[in-house]
Amino acid sequence: MTLVTPAPSGASNIDAPRSVSVDRPPTRRRRRLGIALRISLGLSVMALLVLVIGGVSMSSFRLFRSEVTALSANTLPEVITSAELHASLQKLVAQLPLLSGATSTPQRRSIYDGVIAELESMQLLVARMRGLLAEERDDDGGGDGDVRLLEQTRSTLLILAATVADLNAEVARQIVHGERQAEAAIGLGRLSSGLEGLSGPDVGPWSARVGALMARAAGSIQLEHLNRLKGEQRAVERTLLELGQIAGTTTGPSGQTMAVMQEEMFSLLIGPGGLYESAAERLQARNRAQALTGQARVLVETVDRSSRALFDSIRDQSAERTSALGGLIAERTRVVMALATASILLVIAVHFIFRRFLSSRLVTLNRAVLARLSGNGGETAIPVDGDDEITDIGASIRYFLDEIDQRQRDLTDSERRFRSLVEGSIQGTIIHRDFRAVYANEAFAGMFGVSVADIMALPSLLSLVGPGEQTKMIENYNYLLTSGQPTGRRRIRATRPDGGCLWVELTGRRVDWMDGPAIQAVVVDVTREAEAEDALRQSRDAAEQALNALKATQASLIQAEKMASLGQLVAGVAHEVNTPIGITITGASQLQALIEELARGHAASTLKKSDFQRFLSDGLEMANLILTNSTRAANLVQSFKLVAVDQSSDERRCFLLKDYIEELLRSLHPTYKTRMALTIALDCPTDIELDGYPGALSQILTNLIMNALIHALEPDKPGTITIAARLVDEDTVELSVADNGSGIPPDVLPKIFDPFFTTRRGSGGSGLGLHIVYNLVTGRLHGSIAVSSHANEGTRFTLRFPRVTASA
Repeated sequence: MTLVTPAPSGASNIDAPRSVSVDRPPTRRRRRLGIALRISLGLSVMALLVLVIGGVSMSSFRLFRSEVTALSANTLPEVITSAELHASLQKLVAQLPLLSGATSTPQRRSIYDGVIAELESMQLLVARMRGLLAEERDDDGGGDGDVRLLEQTRSTLLILAATVADLNAEVARQIVHGERQAEAAIGLGRLSSGLEGLSGPDVGPWSARVGALMARAAGSIQLEHLNRLKGEQRAVERTLLELGQIAGTTTGPSGQTMAVMQEEMFSLLIGPGGLYESAAERLQARNRAQALTGQARVLVETVDRSSRALFDSIRDQSAERTSALGGLIAERTRVVMALATASILLVIAVHFIFRRFLSSRLVTLNRAVLARLSGNGGETAIPVDGDDEITDIGASIRYFLDEIDQRQRDLTDSERRFRSLVEGSIQGTIIHRDFRAVYANEAFAGMFGVSVADIMALPSLLSLVGPGEQTKMIENYNYLLTSGQPTGRRRIRATRPDGGCLWVELTGRRVDWMDGPAIQAVVVDVTREAEAEDALRQSRDAAEQALNALKATQASLIQAEKMASLGQLVAGVAHEVNTPIGITITGASQLQALIEELARGHAASTLKKSDFQRFLSDGLEMANLILTNSTRAANLVQSFKLVAVDQSSDERRCFLLKDYIEELLRSLHPTYKTRMALTIALDCPTDIELDGYPGALSQILTNLIMNALIHALEPDKPGTITIAARLVDEDTVELSVADNGSGIPPDVLPKIFDPFFTTRRGSGGSGLGLHIVYNLVTGRLHGSIAVSSHANEGTRFTLRFPRVTASA
């Protein structure tokens, strides 16, 4: 076969691969019962047992889980629900006597609410039990007897609920009639106290009979028999009629009082809702309540029997399932334990078989290989006896050991050629450990003007670099040793032993050299390239100085442009103010002449009424003329003062945007007043207040308006300049200046903010107007400016800047 001999470390790109022809290891025929077949057979049997154990365990687990699920999902909830049903029934049994024996309406309501709550709870438990039994019947098809018991319990509970409602109604009637009976007894007590105030010969016997009647009535209401109570009621009624006849025969106030008392006793005892009627109704309600209580007790006993039977049935089913589950677990556990025992025995057998036919032979083969590799075994032969795979492995190992020996000899030859090639390289190569040279070629020594022996004699290679580079060299050395990653090319300034300087570029990497790790560096002399780069750097510095001088010149020109704009503003305002001041002077002189003429007429006593009236008329006209033109001149001066001061200073203040723009337009009016067809429209809310630099805003608007007047609008044609402002949000203002002029050509539009760019170079244009606008918007106002324009459709400049300018 043909093998490629690898080059040693550091020579992979120097030596070409060399082919070596060797003999292939002998190929053996396949064995019928080789090691692979034996291992496969043993592992297959073990895997089969594991699968059987896993299958049995999985099926057992599924059966166990299904049974546990059935117990937890159906049987256990059924047991708990039946127990809760029985407990609720016991609470109901305890509350029914309390309901029938209630003596007040609040007590009755409280007990009845508790009874109803227990009944509703039992109904919910019955409904839950029906759902559980329905699920169980769907699963295994049984439970018909439990369903019949549950239906019997549910129907009995419905009847019991109706019976309890009737019982509550009868107890309520009993309490109501008892309260009425007590009220009648209280009324009789009042009548009894009123008998003491009666006097007269016929009053005494009458009072005695009344007292006896009241005592009889008090005793008769305690009767427990309805017929006897009716008889007592008829006797009392006859007695009351007799007392009424006696009261009718008695004259005077006593007779009237006796009649009133007789009627009141009749109402309290015999009348509707009286003592006897209330007692009868109360007795009837009590009898019905006793009957309903007995009926309810019977229904409760029926529910108790059915619930007990249901509980016993469910408990028996649960016990049967639990017993079956225990038997299943025991059976499956025995099966799994038997299979596990068989698996253990099989593992032991496989272990001894493998040890006999595999591991012992492999140990012998390993010892022979180690003896051969260590050199202590001399010509120790690799065992190749036998007729299986281990024999093939032994033959292959012997073949590869022979191959390794051949390659080692080839490697020694390659290393020798590598050294000769590196020694003749034009690039310097140095290998060092702790900056002490362990190898250097002639090229490296020639860079520094010394011999290789001088380099090897240096105590430290750090002496070849300056102090500033030594720290970096040490850090790079530590990085290479710890990371093992090669570093990129680095340029450093080195020093020759004779004091000369040179620039070198080096790359380093970690190598294994002789008895430990070391650092290999490839060094190239780049002194000429460094000198050329230094000259290029000096040229760049000179260009930067020229650029700074150009920027200073540009700043001075921008300032001159600002002053020129302010000068134009001064000239225009001065011309505009001249007219109203001249009219004011003329009117003042005319008014002075009128006053002098009036004084002469008054001194000569020739003043007429018509002269005085004419003086008043002319004087008032002159005064109005003087006031109007003085006000106009004062407004122009005030606007000019505000705008001029803002443009010439960088003072920061708060101001209303709309008012300030109006002042600016008033100060600029002299520059465009001759254009009768020009319209300047302002659309700005009155409440936009800015905190910033009004001088910068004035300069921006002035330059944009003048730019539109000069470049966009024809003097003799109609034109419109629109200034609009709005709040984008609470902190941002958008200001736009648009005209409907000729527009900006597409090839010019990207250059309009460039310094010194103008389309009217020979007509007085400086090319700084829009550049100043751009610098003020982006610099002073910390905003942005955008422009859009179409041919013959006009131009729009859109500014966005903060409402409160950040401090510089």
